[in-house]
Amino acid sequence: MYKFLILVSLSVLLLIYVGCDNIQKVVTSEQEPTVKIGFVVAGERVTYPNGAEMAVTEINQRGGLLGMPVELIGHINKEAMPEVSVQIAERLIVEDEIIALIGPNRSSHAVEVGPVAQRYGIPMVTTTATNPNVTNAGDFVFMASFTDSFQGAVMAQFAIEDLDITTAAVITRKGDLYTEGIAEFFALNFSKLGGEIVANEFYEGNPSDFTAQLTSIAAAKPDALFTAGFVQDIAFITQQARAMSLQNEAGEPTIFLGADSWDSTLLFDNEDAEVEGSFFSGHFSPDTNEPTARAFVDAYESIYESTPTGGVAVSYDAVKLLFEAVERQAVSTLMKSVSNSPPRKTTSAQRPSPVTTKTATQPKAQ
Repeated sequence: MYKFLILVSLSVLLLIYVGCDNIQKVVTSEQEPTVKIGFVVAGERVTYPNGAEMAVTEINQRGGLLGMPVELIGHINKEAMPEVSVQIAERLIVEDEIIALIGPNRSSHAVEVGPVAQRYGIPMVTTTATNPNVTNAGDFVFMASFTDSFQGAVMAQFAIEDLDITTAAVITRKGDLYTEGIAEFFALNFSKLGGEIVANEFYEGNPSDFTAQLTSIAAAKPDALFTAGFVQDIAFITQQARAMSLQNEAGEPTIFLGADSWDSTLLFDNEDAEVEGSFFSGHFSPDTNEPTARAFVDAYESIYESTPTGGVAVSYDAVKLLFEAVERQAVSTLMKSVSNSPPRKTTSAQRPSPVTTKTATQPKAQ
């Protein structure tokens, strides 16, 4: 059985507190009849929009966002090219006139799309993009997930403290912001905690043969192999590593470790992938007993007849965070409007209208 660690980060809540001012235009009095939200996902993560759709359906069933129906306009960039995600985002902003963008899911795409959202003043909340550089574009770009610096540190600590691993090898897909970043954060933290990186191998493009890299790794006999790649890479690497009986110094099978890119039904359902006994970090566990999360899982399974992955859950959360920020800003705007209003003069025969907002002070009769 593969196992995964569930990581949470309080930084996602910054959208609510910092981002409210950035989306104030959403809560002004002049509005279109429908609030349009854009959604962008790259690659084969075709179930991610399901989470966003659930969040939109929920708020529409409650009467909409500030009383207005919400429309989700989603695009799946199956080509998985960053420039295509940029084109999609700009089209959503200019032609569809969205008020906010959810996604992209890949860090290499998010760092390219972020400047577009920033330039147009459109709030953007990424889903599973985890590289810390994602938010460098400016104050309109937010992350709903944890960062690679966080999950890399947690995986290193878990390897050493929970699995008693002392040596590790790393194999990394070159040329991608996410894979290079998570590999670096894991290796850095593993070494800081007293572990030794005994092999560091790389590959480019989409190879199907990893014999050269795995042969070098096998010679180092690591306790663990941390794989920083995408789903198909992971399937090939784990299959070929087990075929050559990758072992540590004690003759025990090397343990496979990974990050959130492992969390995919495409990997779990791949019969060729050898992920039994592996560990990876993830955004969400469908086995949770937390009441709100359990309700989400049950609802998702009843609608889509499948179990939600972490990416689906984060897509749901990203939309909910956006809605929460808009609604809080609406309340804040109303409160400021009330508290800044000049006192009304009344005669003894006139009583002022009650104000229910807690921060407002009822003017005294004069």
